[in-house]
Amino acid sequence: MTRLPRALLRGASLLALGGSLTVAMIDATHPMFNDVPVVGGVLGVCAVLHLPFVSGSKAARLSALAWLIAALAWTASATDRLGPVPARLIVFGVDGATWRVIDEEPLPNLQSAVAGGARGDLISMEPMFSPLLWTTIASGRSVNEHGVRGFHVQSDDCKVARWWDIAEAEGQPVGLYKWLVDYPPRAFAHGGFWVPSWLAPAADTWPARLSVVKEVELANRLRRKAVGEREASFGLARRLVDAGARLSTLTRAAVWRVRERIRPPDDATRNTEMQLIRGALDRDVFIAQLYVEKPTVASLNYYATDGLAHLYWDRYAAGGTEVRAAYRQADEIFGELAARLGPEGRLLVVSDHGFQAMTGAGTAGQFLPLTDRLAARIRAEVGSADVTRIGHKLVVGTPSKADAERVRAWIPALTDRAGNPFFKIGDYPDDEGSLALTLVDEQISADRLATDTVGGEPIAQYVTLTASYSGMHEEHGVILAWGAGVEPGSRLGDVPLLDAAPTILAGAGLPASDQMPGRAHVWPERPRVAEWDSLVPRLQFLGEQGTDVNEEMLKALGYTDDGSKPAEPRP
Repeated sequence: MTRLPRALLRGASLLALGGSLTVAMIDATHPMFNDVPVVGGVLGVCAVLHLPFVSGSKAARLSALAWLIAALAWTASATDRLGPVPARLIVFGVDGATWRVIDEEPLPNLQSAVAGGARGDLISMEPMFSPLLWTTIASGRSVNEHGVRGFHVQSDDCKVARWWDIAEAEGQPVGLYKWLVDYPPRAFAHGGFWVPSWLAPAADTWPARLSVVKEVELANRLRRKAVGEREASFGLARRLVDAGARLSTLTRAAVWRVRERIRPPDDATRNTEMQLIRGALDRDVFIAQLYVEKPTVASLNYYATDGLAHLYWDRYAAGGTEVRAAYRQADEIFGELAARLGPEGRLLVVSDHGFQAMTGAGTAGQFLPLTDRLAARIRAEVGSADVTRIGHKLVVGTPSKADAERVRAWIPALTDRAGNPFFKIGDYPDDEGSLALTLVDEQISADRLATDTVGGEPIAQYVTLTASYSGMHEEHGVILAWGAGVEPGSRLGDVPLLDAAPTILAGAGLPASDQMPGRAHVWPERPRVAEWDSLVPRLQFLGEQGTDVNEEMLKALGYTDDGSKPAEPRP
């Protein structure tokens, strides 16, 4: 062998040794960091291949030894010896999950849990959008009681106690990770952690060291505020590792950045990869904090199943990979959570609604009502309101029944050029403060967009033609219980959304209140208390109360917009 190849082999062995020892040192203080055991096998193969050169020289022997030590160090650090997490109950919220995908796709962990657990359909409620629904799941109370009707809401807008408030009051440490309507966060009295969801407009978390997760998620918004924009990549990576990020996630993000610069991908590929990187980071940090902060009840919410289904449900039906990739990741996360639970641990999967293809008439159904101008006119003419789009329907959320009636009286003033009402008004029996608006005439064409008006303004400010969104919410969600106290293979049937909170509390060994109309499934209830709402006025929140929400993500997910191109989800 010539001198140059020998020198290259020796140099490679030293690099491998240095890299392996560095990874091993990081893993010594962050035990889940090295999650790529296959590299240890590759290094071992390199050591074996180097054996024929051992007799050649001392340098060759040292090189072979370096490969061997590198392989051993890497393999040892990639071995997980952490044991079970101390949590008694983990709630895994999978936004928009539907059994039609879980049953049809190769999702071994979820399908195995169906065989070994209890399965049901969690029946959603109208108006069917996520902040309202997740608040109902958390509290076991109707929207008229909890008061969360739109996206422009915050933690202190919820008027009733939620499961984490009850757990804290009962002396349990709590882990709360990205449950909708959870900004600003607060410090739990008995320990735990709190990382707000994608609606959060700022990076506040508890403890503050976890704020790096939100800083990454809010990168565009934070840059405009000149917050952390000059932080070196190494410093950011170190903070992510301290929060729990794993080697595979950091590598995936780095490779993606390089790929984007070399050859920019199409929107579907970019949106999918951004969602999956975010999901991997959330998994890493959440599981790490289960070990570090040791909550006895914790929740992780996963949103890629909803975000990608809004955009690419038509592609899923045609065999596309985007929605399938999200469900595969959700399945992997469920599998790891189940594997890390102790013998007394329990895992509850819930979704706030299911999913279906966009319905409606018009040009192949490819029209969308817009939200921004309508919301501005309602606020100017009537009063406070939040306008949200769910498929071809608009939800107008107001503070009270009286406010909703004022909006109802004003909406007929919005007529088209011929003087006909533009919107048809519908009610929500379970929510007296909200109205449903649909188009009276759904025949939307380019010619009509160019000539018609709504309330004296161009119709293009109120509706647009688009193929950007192809999926919409549907009432049949998912509930799946697995672990201690669950009868294998049992069927729960239809489970009303109001039953979710009592079921969560029963799984955590906590009492529901007499104010909750629902009942627990799967696990027996503790005797109920009279009420929990007296906890709410005493709650002290951190962060920027009174700030707005993350408008970029609202537009990216299709809940609000002015008709421009959807924003890109960020990792």
